[in-house]
Amino acid sequence: MAWLAGFSAAALLVVPKGLSVFAVLMLAATLAALPDVWRSGRTIPRAWYALLAAALIVVAITAISTWTAGAGWTALDNPSRALLLPWCAWLAWTTGVRMSSLWYGALAGLLIAFAISIVQVWLGVERAGSEANPIVFANAVLTLLVVAVFCRPPGRGLLMPLLLVGMIVLANVAVILSGSRGALLGLGLVVLMLLVGGATQYRWRRLGIAGGVLATLFVALWTVPWLSTQFRLDQLHADVSGYALGQVDKPISARLALLSVAWDAFRDAPLTGIGIDAFEARIDASIYCQGAERHFCGLEHAHNDLAQWGATMGVAGIIALLTLYLVPLVIAVHQIRTGRTGVAAGAPWAAGMLVATYMVSGLTQSMFAHALSTSAYVVLVGLLLGIGMRNE
Repeated sequence: MAWLAGFSAAALLVVPKGLSVFAVLMLAATLAALPDVWRSGRTIPRAWYALLAAALIVVAITAISTWTAGAGWTALDNPSRALLLPWCAWLAWTTGVRMSSLWYGALAGLLIAFAISIVQVWLGVERAGSEANPIVFANAVLTLLVVAVFCRPPGRGLLMPLLLVGMIVLANVAVILSGSRGALLGLGLVVLMLLVGGATQYRWRRLGIAGGVLATLFVALWTVPWLSTQFRLDQLHADVSGYALGQVDKPISARLALLSVAWDAFRDAPLTGIGIDAFEARIDASIYCQGAERHFCGLEHAHNDLAQWGATMGVAGIIALLTLYLVPLVIAVHQIRTGRTGVAAGAPWAAGMLVATYMVSGLTQSMFAHALSTSAYVVLVGLLLGIGMRNE
C-alpha cells in the first residue's frame, strides 16, 4: 500500500483530482501503520519535529491573519496543507515508502503530461494545461522532472543516460506546449545540477558542457520562430515598454504592476499585512483599475510568493514562507552531507532540488496560491525527507 501511495502521488499529479487517490492510500497506510508504530516504540528523528514545527508555524501565522482580517476560513485551504509535510515524512519513515515508487510514478506522470499536452494542442488549445492553469501545469511537470531525475536508481551503461534524455525531452515538450516561461529557469537549474552536482571529478568539464547546453537552449528560444512565439519572447520589448505607459495587461507589465501594488500594501502594514484574502481587493483599488476594465483587474495574487506573503501577512508572512522553504532545505542538505554518495541522486537531493525549483519559480509565480502546486510541494518533499530519515 505504501508503494502505491508513493507511486500515485507522482503518477497522477497532472490528472484532474489525481491526488485524491493518493489521499485515500495515504490515509489507509497511516491507519495500517499506527498499531505497529505504537508497539515498536521507535524514536522519531529530530528532523521530523523540525518539519512539524515548520508546518505549525505556517498554519498559525496564516490562521492569525485570517482571524484578524475577518476572512473566511476557506482562506486556510492551501496554507493548512503544510501539515501534510510532516505527515508524509512520518508515513515514509514509518512504512518504508521506497524511492523507486516515486521514480516510477514520476516516469508515468511525465508520460501522462506529455500525452495531455500533445492531445490538447492537437485539439486546438492554445496553451496546454490539462484542466489546470497552464502555469500550474508547467510547474507540475517541472516537479515530476525533478523527482524523475534525482530519484533515479543507480545504473551503468547507456540505459540510464538515455532514460534521462528521454525524461528531459518529455518535460520540455510539455512545458513548451504550455507556453509557461516561468518554468524555464527551473528546467535550466535541473539540467545544471544533473551535469554538475555530485562528485568533484571532471566538475569543470561538466560545468562547461552544462553551460553549452543551456546556451544552446537559450539561443534556440530566441532564434526559432515557433519557440519564440510560443513563449511570447517576441513581445518582451513591447511588454516592458508598455508598462512605462501604464499598460499592464501583458504578462511582464502585469507582474511589474503587481509588485508595485504588493510593495505599497506591505508599506501600509509591514507587521501584519493587509489580510490573507485582501490582495485582490487591493488590485481593484489600485491606480491601474480606476475607471477602466482590464484583464489586470481580474488577477487575484501577486505572481511572486515573497510579495504575496509579505503584502498579505507582513513580516510574519515572510517568516512563514522562509520557514516553509528553509527548514526542508536545511534537512535535505544535512542528509546529503551525511550520506556522501558522491552522486547527485537520492531522496535528499530530490527534496533539496524541489525546494530550489519552487524558490526559483516563486520569483514570477505565486506557487502556494494554487492547490495543486501547494499539495505537490508538501507531499513530495515530505515523502522524500521521510525516506532520507529512514536511510540515516
